[in-house]
Parts: sequence; C-alpha cells; structure tokens
Amino acid sequence: MDTNTVNSVRIEIKKVVLQNFKNRSPEDIHSRITDISLDIITAGFKSRELFSGNIDRDEITKTARKYGFSCDTDYSKTRHGENLYSIMRNRNDLAHGNKSFSEVGKDTSIGDLLKFKEEVIEYIGQILENIEKYLNAKEYLDSSCVSTL
Repeated sequence: MDTNTVNSVRIEIKKVVLQNFKNRSPEDIHSRITDISLDIITAGFKSRELFSGNIDRDEITKTARKYGFSCDTDYSKTRHGENLYSIMRNRNDLAHGNKSFSEVGKDTSIGDLLKFKEEVIEYIGQILENIEKYLNAKEYLDSSCVSTL
C-alpha cells in the first residue's frame, strides 16, 4: 500500500483503526511498527474482528456506513437482504439444537427456500460489487486529500 494513500484514508477508516488500538498493548503495537504511516493502519486494522461470524443485513449496513461504501441494492432482486436475518436465526437454532429441521421447515415451501436463496445470493453479490466499486474508485481515501495524490 502506498504511504500517501494510507495518510489519506477516509476519517471512518481512521476511526476504526484508532478504536482498535485501544485494545492493544503498546508493546504489541511497537514491535510491529517500522514504516509508521503504513504500520499504524496495518497494526490497528483487525480484519478477523470485522464480523462475529453471523452476518445479516443490519450488520452489513452498519459496516457499510462505518467504512463508507454503499449498501444499496436492487430491491426487486434482493429485498435488500431482508431474509438474511431469518436464515441466520434458523441456522443458529438448528446448529445449537434449539429447533429441529421439521420445526424450522414446516411453514416454508421448497419454492420459498429457492426464492430466499436467490435473493440472498443476489444481495451479497451486489454488496460485493459495491465494495469493488468503492475500492476501485479509491473511495476509502479522504476526498479532501484525493486531488493532492
């Protein structure tokens, strides 16, 4: 990563990195720093902690706002990820033995399951396209610094 772009990242990303420093020891941070501007971002950004393991529309929306990428999708194809929460809840109930497969599936037809699958796949695909546009357009950079790069 170019150090000029690291110094020019959006304020939202700087806040995430600085927030992550609160939970790290100075010794751990110092031992990893060589090129200060690049290393601050690298040491403070914890990609493994972006999500807890369960991701639904609200978590994606929160992350989009936090980093500044779009969470807009074509509602007619994605229902804006509305079904992700129920899928996540049902998966958790099944995984933890709270409900049986027959309990979870009794009110849902195969057609509904296929429709939910298509909507969720389309939703995630459109979110990934938004992230790709965000990265390609370097929207992670502070707009007041972009013209100086």
